[in-house]
Amino acid sequence: MEWNKRGLWPSFLLTILVWMGSGLHVSSAQEWARKMFDHFSHDFGVLVRGQKAEHRFRFRNLYVEDVEVESVTTTCGCTIPEVSKSLLKTHEVGEIIARANTTQFLGWKEATLRVRFRKPFPAEVQLHCYMYIRSDVVFEPGLFNFGTVSAGKESPEVSVTATHLARGDWQILEVRAPQYISASVKELSRQTGRTSYQIVARLLPDTPVGYIRDNLLLVTNERDSRLRTLTVQVEGVVRAPLSARPSPLMLGLLAPGQKVMRKLLIQGEVPFRVTAVENLPEGFDVQLPGESSKLQWLVVEYTVPRTPGRISATLKIHTDLADGILEVPVTGHIVPAEEESDPKVESSGSSVGTSSATDQE
Repeated sequence: MEWNKRGLWPSFLLTILVWMGSGLHVSSAQEWARKMFDHFSHDFGVLVRGQKAEHRFRFRNLYVEDVEVESVTTTCGCTIPEVSKSLLKTHEVGEIIARANTTQFLGWKEATLRVRFRKPFPAEVQLHCYMYIRSDVVFEPGLFNFGTVSAGKESPEVSVTATHLARGDWQILEVRAPQYISASVKELSRQTGRTSYQIVARLLPDTPVGYIRDNLLLVTNERDSRLRTLTVQVEGVVRAPLSARPSPLMLGLLAPGQKVMRKLLIQGEVPFRVTAVENLPEGFDVQLPGESSKLQWLVVEYTVPRTPGRISATLKIHTDLADGILEVPVTGHIVPAEEESDPKVESSGSSVGTSSATDQE
């Protein structure tokens, strides 16, 4: 990576600006933003009126500079967009949340979400959503919500009733679920022009720790193959015996010799003590609380070394609980110091340009 005397303007950024100024291949100048996303479209499938359905487009700041979302707009009110976090430091993750508006729209719908970035320089990424919303089937409630479940335990059963309002011969033939969800279906009632089924689901003990956002698929006997499979959203949180927030611990951009402090919250289901922290890199120091509690605050202090580069470590936190060891990744970047005659970077704490975070390693 090449750095000039006025700051952190990498040579390839100047090339991008030349492209933009000349009007040639402007889309190429947007590639830095597209590289942060792992996918650009989502098909909600067949939804029913009033049903809750959302999808999250994840994007990660791959660069040394801060990334800021200026706005998110949609071409169709059938999809309501929201950004979870508009300003991202290096390696931080944000989400563009797309919610299907099933209460006000019916039929086949598609929307383009335009994500506009302000920093490190203007760019736009387009995301696409597709759906078909029906009015002749209803779900009550509109999703499977498991709430909070302890890791390693089976959740209580949660049920959703699916009713077809126009067919007495309608059938749910199969329920397709992720491998960590057990699901079954039974017929509740059948009469002229109306059929109801109950779908019962529960999380199995091997459900992964963290937020659960998934779908169950209901395969029916619809004559139109495009409408044969219905989608029901699944939500919940599987909580580990010990958890840390934030995790990973982001230090952001740091200057050589700088001293920083961060607080790390450790939470348990029962009172505990933190007994030790291992794998502390050079310059790190952790202050341990002394009393037993379900909530423990660790104060992490860091004196930044003089050598520029990436910070990547995993703190191993020991407690007095059985199997009570928790690992927390720590990330950050030490940026090169500017010349004394140019205090711009030192005062702002950030760099200019779009250099990859891996370029300084």
